[in-house]
Order: sequence, then C-alpha cells, then structure tokens
Amino acid sequence: MIEQNFIEMFIEEMNEEGRSEATVRNYVYDLKYFNKWAQENVEEFDPAQRGTGGVPTHKQAFKKYATHLKNSGAKPATINRRLQSLRTFFNVMKRKGHVEANPMDGIKPKKVAKQNETKWLDRNQVKAIFDEIKRIANDKKRVKYHAIFSLMVNAGLRVDELVNLKENEVDFENKLITVTNGKGEKFRHVPLNKATAQSVRHWLLYREDLDVESDFLFPSERSPQMTTRGVQHMAGRLNENLKFHFTVHQLRHTFLKNVADTTGKIEIVASLAGHDSVDTSRRYIEPSMKEIAEALNGNEYDF
Repeated sequence: MIEQNFIEMFIEEMNEEGRSEATVRNYVYDLKYFNKWAQENVEEFDPAQRGTGGVPTHKQAFKKYATHLKNSGAKPATINRRLQSLRTFFNVMKRKGHVEANPMDGIKPKKVAKQNETKWLDRNQVKAIFDEIKRIANDKKRVKYHAIFSLMVNAGLRVDELVNLKENEVDFENKLITVTNGKGEKFRHVPLNKATAQSVRHWLLYREDLDVESDFLFPSERSPQMTTRGVQHMAGRLNENLKFHFTVHQLRHTFLKNVADTTGKIEIVASLAGHDSVDTSRRYIEPSMKEIAEALNGNEYDF
C-alpha cells in the first residue's frame, strides 16, 4: 500500500508543477484505487521490498495489478490512466530518493485502437446549447452563462483555466486572452474572437453590480471566484432540457477540432491547447469514428 504521507507529498509536487485540479484529483483517485486492490491482495507484497520510508517497490505485484486492470472490463483509457498515475507517482518518489527504480517501468499500457474516439460536438449541438442559454429568464444569469460557454467553445479554455481567468487577462484591444494556471503563472495566449469578446463585454456590465470584490472575471454571488464544480453544475442545468448530453470538456474538444479542421496544422492545435507535445494534439487531426462512418456510408454494399 502507498501510505498517505507519500500521497500528500505527491499532491504537493503536482501542484508545484502546475497540474490542473482535475488531473491531480484523478491521480489521487487512481492511487486510492490501487491501495484498495493492494489491501485485498496484501500477500502479493513482500515486506522486504520497500523503498525509503516504506514505499512499495515489489515489481511483480505491480505486474499483477496491471493484469487485474486489463481483465477488469474497464475502458482502455481508464486502465491506461490508472497505470500512468502510478508511473507518475513513482517517478516523483524516485526523484526524491524514496525508491531506486520505478516499479512501473516495463509495464505496458493496454493497446487502444488508433481510430480517434475523442468526442466533440457538431454545429447543431453547439447551437442547441446556446439556444437553451437564451431561454434563461434571469438577465444576469443568462449573460453569465453565455460568456462562460463562449469562452470554452470559442477559446478552448479548460474549466480550471476559466475559473482562474482574471478580468485583466482579457485584452480587448489586442484581441487576446492570457491563460494562466492555478498559481497565476503565464501559460499561453489564445485569440479573442469578435463574438466572444462581445459576450464577455456584456457580462462585464452585470459584473460591476456584484457586491463582491474580485480580480477574477467570474466571481460567484458569495465569493471572489467561481469553482469548477459551479461551472459543471451550469452545464448540468442546460443538459436537463437538451436532447443530448454534453460535458464541459467536450466544448474544449470542439474548439480544438474546429482549429484542426480549419488549419490542418497540428502545431497550431498544440499551441492553442497548451499541450506540451504535439502527439497529444494528434487526435484532432486524425478522423473520428463518426467521420469514418460517414465516409464509408456511401460505399456500403447492400445487395
């Protein structure tokens, strides 16, 4: 088992590296999932094979854990994320001198078909979302919703980036948004298009009337800053009346897919997405399963 003090040390390291709240939350969830398995399979761990401070290093046990995941029926993406979470954790432990080697080295991820299954929304679905926003009776709430969802689908902001966005990071004159991480460090610039700029300006007129002092573009009614859960709750309210279900992250996928389709250049997608590697952005260049199906539809043999 991985002791709590090492998990806390890992969380602190991830926060210092500027990882998003969602990423850190997933890491912690995956480590606890591993701990649950380890408790049920304690016989797999040799007490003698532990690093400094008691970090488990028994490679054979981690191989059996990987086999357990691959036979669990979970989606390949979930399996690979859980393996990667452990790999990242032990990389930190190795860097800090608590283990000599990463026990996850050599443990391969579950193979995933190369066809792109990333989900993004089509134009009619995006229109339906904004049509639903326009039905909100309360003026201030409607305008706030419109600005928030415009920034996600037209600028590709992650939810944590959106709630950390400050008013002075929206540059109307130069038509740029400065996106920062949770520690306020500059991350990237994203163009501010005309429609989104108009939506944000409209929100600023209502923001002035809020009885709360804040530098953030989207304070809540009672605190200087909205939470990611607050934005997800807004999406949930919209989903109640839609004929399809969407997530806030799909809005970012939609933005990046549109950039990929318009430019055809993976470097531009990576720059706007804030990806460290262009390989992460490749999913938006490759055709989706829906696009493949549509391309094959006219070639189907039906005798």
